[in-house]
Amino acid sequence: MFTKKTIPLLLTLHLFLIFSDTFARNEKISSANKAVTVTGGRVQGSLSDNGVLSFRGIPYAAPPVGEWRWKAPQPPIPWKGTRNAEHFGPRPIQDSNLLYEFRSTDMSEDCLYLNVWTAARSNQEKRPVYVFIHGGSFIHGDGSQPAYDGESMAEQGIVYVSINYRLGVFGFMSHPELSQESGYGGSGNYGLLDQVAALEWIKKNISQFGGDPNRVTIGGESVGAQSVSAHMVSPLSKGLFKGAIAESGSLIDVRTMVLPLKKSEALGTELSGLSKSKTIAQMRSMPAEKLLKLVEKGNPRRFRPVVDGYFLKENPEKTFMEGRQTNVPLLVGWNAQEVPAAALFRLRRINAKNYKAAVEKIYGERADDVLARYPGETNAEVKQAASELMSDRLINYSSWKLAELHAKAQSAPVYRYLFAHPHPGLNLRTIREGNVFQVLIKKLLNKVITGTSFHASEIEYALGNLEVQDNYAWKAEDYLVSRQMQSYFVNFIRSGNPNGAGIKGISLTNWPAYHNGNKGEFLRIAINSKAEADATKERYLFFQHLNETE
Repeated sequence: MFTKKTIPLLLTLHLFLIFSDTFARNEKISSANKAVTVTGGRVQGSLSDNGVLSFRGIPYAAPPVGEWRWKAPQPPIPWKGTRNAEHFGPRPIQDSNLLYEFRSTDMSEDCLYLNVWTAARSNQEKRPVYVFIHGGSFIHGDGSQPAYDGESMAEQGIVYVSINYRLGVFGFMSHPELSQESGYGGSGNYGLLDQVAALEWIKKNISQFGGDPNRVTIGGESVGAQSVSAHMVSPLSKGLFKGAIAESGSLIDVRTMVLPLKKSEALGTELSGLSKSKTIAQMRSMPAEKLLKLVEKGNPRRFRPVVDGYFLKENPEKTFMEGRQTNVPLLVGWNAQEVPAAALFRLRRINAKNYKAAVEKIYGERADDVLARYPGETNAEVKQAASELMSDRLINYSSWKLAELHAKAQSAPVYRYLFAHPHPGLNLRTIREGNVFQVLIKKLLNKVITGTSFHASEIEYALGNLEVQDNYAWKAEDYLVSRQMQSYFVNFIRSGNPNGAGIKGISLTNWPAYHNGNKGEFLRIAINSKAEADATKERYLFFQHLNETE
């Protein structure tokens, strides 16, 4: 994988790391000294009013540009002097929309950066570490989003890290020529390899921020949770984490979440034809914006995780079915109304006739079975049934199956939750901001989300970021639920068990470990959180029996 030109650079880097590790061994972190030495050089962060140090935009790998596009991440290029780490690095190349709010100011292929928040004052401390992997369908998002801020978790004694990784065509495209040059006969999964590189960087460097490299928990939401499930089966991720949190998703699904290599290579070959490129070298020379625009014209989600024989040796479900995954404590769950009925009806009216037609379009001859399992006659019944159907189909089944299979191994505890607290919706200031079209869209969106526990609505609660995410109309009960949920997450990150003391003296309901089966208990998280017996297994077994493929 290395050319003759890279050998001197790597040798220089190796010698640099030896000496930098020696000099940094007894370094203190304080308001007077906000700099630490890490792989590549020295970085200086900033201190908040709450006494939390943040280090933003730290490169954990070399820029994946030019000849490094569609290659495994390389070591970060050393820099001279002290690097300013007060600002977020560029977010990955993407075509985002109104649902995404970034604190990064730029977008670039040069996007492999991470952010660290810590309240430690010495690198001799050994605080537990939480690494958050953002969601966004593998085509959107970055670690700068306000919901993912790490200050609140750092205040609770956690060294918190958010990361960027390559997305879409840049992070997941396979191609026969790429497979031939890779050295392992496969291609794709570059975004997941980026995540591995970030975890390796954390293993080597997190002690400089007062973190314990042997107490790292990985977590994520949506495709961040899918990434977590991937790391639980990848041989490249073994030994890099001791616990896992998966919010709303996994790669174990009745839909095709992971592609076989040949299928993924065929999609890459198709794209190279559309780009009128005869070689990968020509595709690497294409401007990133032009390549993104080309992908967006077709199916921007065509590229996804692939069984490349390197990061993924086989489909993750097979590994979990045979109990060969990394057996670490797992906290897993989903939200009460992950997907609204509107996702099924699109712009059509919500009624029984349109419900039947929409289900028939998806399931064909199996539609009657689906309608029998998710019945509805009145408009209100149809709205609820459609939401349950789409939530189970797109999110809930995969999370349930992850919990089931990991609990079946019986070698590490599983804690399952259902987030059921209704969201207050956008505040008036946020709704009124923007042009007429944007205001209209936000008003329509607010009608859908207000009073529900929609997809991703739990993130701010779990990370204690209600005040950071100030575009919502938070109430006193929201802060109460947040203190509960954050307490459970902090306890789990510390010990692999969510039970323990609550933040600011809040009392926590006992959260029993989950056991697969009809009576498996989970925690319903709401104002009055409580443990409940599983009454939904038959719904998920129904999906399993459909043998659906997409």
